[in-house]
Amino acid sequence: MPASASAHPDVVVHGRVAPGFERVREEFARNFTERDDNGSALAVTLDGELVVDLWGGLADSTTGRPWDRDTLQLIFSGSKGIMVTALLLLVDRGVVELDAPVARYWPEFAAAGKEHITVREVVTFTARMPAVAAPLAQRDLSDAEGMAKLLADQAPESDPRAEGILYGPYAAGWIVAEVVRRADGRRLDRFFAEEVARPHGLDIHFGIPEELNGRMARTEYGPGFRDQFTGYFTSEDPLTQRIWQNPIPFPEDEETWNRPDRRHSLIPAANVIGSARAFATFYGLLAADAVRPDGEEPAILSRRLLDEARAPHVSKTDQLIDVPMVYGGGGYRLRTNPRPGPDGNSFGHDGAGGSANQAWPRVGVGISYVMNRLIALGPDDKRASSLVKAVAAAITDLGIGEKV
Repeated sequence: MPASASAHPDVVVHGRVAPGFERVREEFARNFTERDDNGSALAVTLDGELVVDLWGGLADSTTGRPWDRDTLQLIFSGSKGIMVTALLLLVDRGVVELDAPVARYWPEFAAAGKEHITVREVVTFTARMPAVAAPLAQRDLSDAEGMAKLLADQAPESDPRAEGILYGPYAAGWIVAEVVRRADGRRLDRFFAEEVARPHGLDIHFGIPEELNGRMARTEYGPGFRDQFTGYFTSEDPLTQRIWQNPIPFPEDEETWNRPDRRHSLIPAANVIGSARAFATFYGLLAADAVRPDGEEPAILSRRLLDEARAPHVSKTDQLIDVPMVYGGGGYRLRTNPRPGPDGNSFGHDGAGGSANQAWPRVGVGISYVMNRLIALGPDDKRASSLVKAVAAAITDLGIGEKV
């Protein structure tokens, strides 16, 4: 079956939903029949209990291998929500301070006028460090320490469009990973595995070990996915070239993101891999921590820190890509406009192509939708938004009370 196969009217949806969440299953099925989904999974936890656990379609459309209960999927920039949680764990322990200069933990970073750039500025994309300036090849992305060295040596952006939020797909991750390594002694992937994933039984990885290859879904581009980036990938503007062409994050060959060097390496801001069930559990734990009474032992992060980390810190339209963004003080992406309802104060981070991974503190919910067909953002892709709306409506209809 070609990667551009149309919607699947005959896909069988597997898994279960708790009573009251039947419409969520219906919307999940509609993603295959009406919204060009190929293979995907959806999970929702409510007060720590799995109330939606669905999967269907193909994990690999080139071989016909079906998506099963334990299929793993790459979440691209959804990785940033996992990455900042690891960093915040060190903040909670007093090992790192968000408003301290990066150079306190990584002295070499002070070079070229960066001595005052703070950790918080890095995770909220206000540090004027959106990309590596030195020319890169695709293979270079797998060298986390090498990328950190290049970032330490370069100057911050002087382009006036860097005022406020200037988003980049990779650089913040390499900086955070180096801060973790310098402050703790362990690489980010090992730190997260030992301090978060294993203690909570979470099938989440910063790059998978080889033995998990057989569980990976094959990522593919949907029709029109790369077209949305044409202006960025062909621009002659130097700033755009540094961020979006060095190297192009989604090259013409979609197999780039399926190669072993991508799956097995540490690319902190872009190659976290896991199951929807694990991501939903992870964000459900954070949702509970965010409303946990002061003084009560948190599952992952203290309420004191989460109050700061998810409070709006910077709200601005990225002047380069013309996208409005809101980041909390700890680096979580927030709703552009908070609103009433179960998901109105959600935090987490979305990922290129359509994935959604969020905590909903008001009702103690963690939600994750992951998929292997990448579709253009905006009106072309209603898969995640339809599922989120269905979950919110089900919670409202069940009369589940808000915790905050």
